[in-house]
Amino acid sequence: MVARLALAEAGIPFTPRLIDIHLAKQQLSDPYRALNPHMTVPTLRGPDLLLTDSSEILSFAACRAGDAWCDADAAQAPAIRAAVQGHYAISIETLTFSKLLTSRPLLKPLVTRLLSGLSRQLDQRAAHTAVDPEALRAKAQQDRERLQTFTATPAAETLAALRAQVQAYLHGLPAVQDGPWLFGSRISSADVVLAVLLARLSMAGELALLERADLQRWWQRYQGRPAVQAADLWTRFQRRRFVAALLQARRTPIVSSAA
Repeated sequence: MVARLALAEAGIPFTPRLIDIHLAKQQLSDPYRALNPHMTVPTLRGPDLLLTDSSEILSFAACRAGDAWCDADAAQAPAIRAAVQGHYAISIETLTFSKLLTSRPLLKPLVTRLLSGLSRQLDQRAAHTAVDPEALRAKAQQDRERLQTFTATPAAETLAALRAQVQAYLHGLPAVQDGPWLFGSRISSADVVLAVLLARLSMAGELALLERADLQRWWQRYQGRPAVQAADLWTRFQRRRFVAALLQARRTPIVSSAA
């Protein structure tokens, strides 16, 4: 969502391509690995362009936006970078999974089997391929570390720690007072990542962590921006659209060469 919103806010046209990372795990396929060896989403490709991380795409959008974004203001840039880095230090996926396991502890064995099985499959693929086996082993290790996160500490403790981290981040953002957005009259990369964070918190039923009145008003204003609709920013889980997206992703082949 960070990538889509950044591109929409910067007015950069793009053609979306859905990837099923949940069931078919298309991000692990050889064609996608040829695009993004990290096997993560999103990936942005085009003529003489290949970006494999949402933070890279966000920086690209800010650069293309120029003076239309507050990032171009040298005096504001350090604070904006700090806000963006603070956002990326938060694992919203861990918060979401921890909340799920706290409310439904019987799912823990299933999550354990899924992650441990996936890491074994990746290790096996690495042992039988000559195409960047180290990337597969690194991905397997990442899954083992995720499993450790979900099993070494009670889910309720992990959830409490993540909630505290999110609250600290939100309380540390600048006061919205000199304009409608975080750093004045122009939006910035910080506005983009904050919008995505709040959308994810809303989808997880955790928007109560947003306690500051000025940021609550900011969020109400931001949701009215055209880019929010253009970027398809979800604030609630949409089951039918999710299933339709999975089916569409499987019907569309992944092309590894840049257009």
